[in-house]
Amino acid sequence: MGSDMADDICWRIVTTIADERDVDPRAIDDRLQDVVDVESLSRLVDQAWGSDDIDLSVSFRMAGCFVTITGDETVRATVPE
Repeated sequence: MGSDMADDICWRIVTTIADERDVDPRAIDDRLQDVVDVESLSRLVDQAWGSDDIDLSVSFRMAGCFVTITGDETVRATVPE
């Protein structure tokens, strides 16, 4: 797993949060590496997205959103009500 996968998943998370909050991605002050271990997360995601045998669901809270990443290459962010 290379840094490209880590960069890709980080960018997808930040842009998904920005879309949900209707802000520019650069306006997200929270740093992903302060919330989760980015290398471990990208390894999990890389394995799950490259296999039909792994059912992944990882959730955490960042920048006021609940973020969920699933094995079907979905990254979701929702603002709690």
